[in-house]
Parts: sequence; structure tokens; C-alpha cells
Amino acid sequence: MYQVQKKDGSLVDFDQNKIVTGVLKAGGTQENAQKIAADVETWLPTIAINNVVKTSDLRNKIIEELRTVNPSTAANFESYQKA
Repeated sequence: MYQVQKKDGSLVDFDQNKIVTGVLKAGGTQENAQKIAADVETWLPTIAINNVVKTSDLRNKIIEELRTVNPSTAANFESYQKA
């Protein structure tokens, strides 16, 4: 199981559903959201160190994948900043 290192250094379990939800909130389709989440999960072993990946790396990968399928959704996702 992969873990995600948040900005504050804490670790949470990787949850593909969070990617799906984020893409949907940015205006993506369910199909695109599922595909991107699956692609990101497939990509995790190439970037994770000791099964840990940083949120910034995940975010960048999601944006990269979104740009190929829906640039406007990618822009929405990219502009979203958590408070």
C-alpha cells in the first residue's frame, strides 16, 4: 500500500477515490477521472520512495494526465488551491 506525504509531513494512505473526486470537481468526466486515477496508480511505483509519494508529485502527475485529455479541466484543477 502506498502512502502520501502531505505538506505538513504527515502520511496518509493513497486513495484513488480522492483523485476521482478532485477531477470531477474540476469539471472532468467520470470516465476521465477513473482513467487518470488508474494511470496515476500505475505510475506510483516509478516515483514512490519506500512506498511514499509526495502530494506535490501526485498533483503534478494528475495535471500532466489531465492536460492530455481535457486542458480546461487541467486548468481548473491546477488553479484549485487548498486553504
